[in-house]
Amino acid sequence: MPTYLYWGEEEFNLDNAVRELRKKVLDENFAALNHKTLNEPDINRLIETVQTLPMMLGNLLVEVRATTLFLRGKRSVDSDDPAMKKLIDVVEKLNPRVHLLFICEIERDSGKKVDSTIKLTKTLQKIGEVREFPAFKFYEEEKVVGWITKQCAEKSLKINKDAASLLVQNIGSDLRKIDTELEKIKTALHPKTTVTINEVKEIFATSENVFLFAQCLAEKNNQKAIMELHKLLEQNHPLKILATLHTTTRNWLKIKLNLPVSMAPYRAQKEKEKLKNITPEFLFELKENIKATEFKIKSGQLPPETAMELLCLAAR
Repeated sequence: MPTYLYWGEEEFNLDNAVRELRKKVLDENFAALNHKTLNEPDINRLIETVQTLPMMLGNLLVEVRATTLFLRGKRSVDSDDPAMKKLIDVVEKLNPRVHLLFICEIERDSGKKVDSTIKLTKTLQKIGEVREFPAFKFYEEEKVVGWITKQCAEKSLKINKDAASLLVQNIGSDLRKIDTELEKIKTALHPKTTVTINEVKEIFATSENVFLFAQCLAEKNNQKAIMELHKLLEQNHPLKILATLHTTTRNWLKIKLNLPVSMAPYRAQKEKEKLKNITPEFLFELKENIKATEFKIKSGQLPPETAMELLCLAAR
């Protein structure tokens, strides 16, 4: 039966699996007609959609992002509800050309799982394919290093263990962030294909310099912030600096608000100590100032260097 439930904390692997299923199920000539996506839909609308037959040739793929159907405490409809009973009946009798994919993304480090006791989950386990996409834990560095090695091979790169370990120590176990850094390294290396610890250090040297710049902003040290900014501008485009600055500020906010953050625990603790005299309110304001600066540069309202200097002066 063409029914699937993909769930888990590692959205990078989950998204890749969804893309692979699309390639497998959909005829590229009719994909625009036969690909439906629903986000936390009303059950009756979901039933109506999956009872639709494919247009022209090929299969119909219905993707349903629905945490409210599978997570305890979020479910809006009980298994005994007539609408849920009808949905389960429709799923069990699904047309072979209609593929139904449920996607349940779990918040990283939340420890939540899909409820395996409800009738809908049991039905999918019985007649379909249920796949979990777990996130690596912070202590599973060896496994993440192995994943990085495979990912590099797919990008026609070779990486040694020390370089891969340094990536994990700086980024944590968030696979999307790691993949983004690998793409940066591949671009910087071209035409070379071997990633050594020196290439990784070079990538993070820029991040560390942006981090120092961010610290100056957070500490409202305008003069030093401008000095650090001009050092960065010698080798980096302002928008690249802002992108890293935005990520840094977002992580700081998560740390200050005690929210899960994709960072090695020892690094998160060190950041928390540095931020002890900085309020969440100031970080919110800084985040908004960064967004405003990016807009001024992209829209041409101000020259990039001027916009960045005004960002420094706004931190008061």
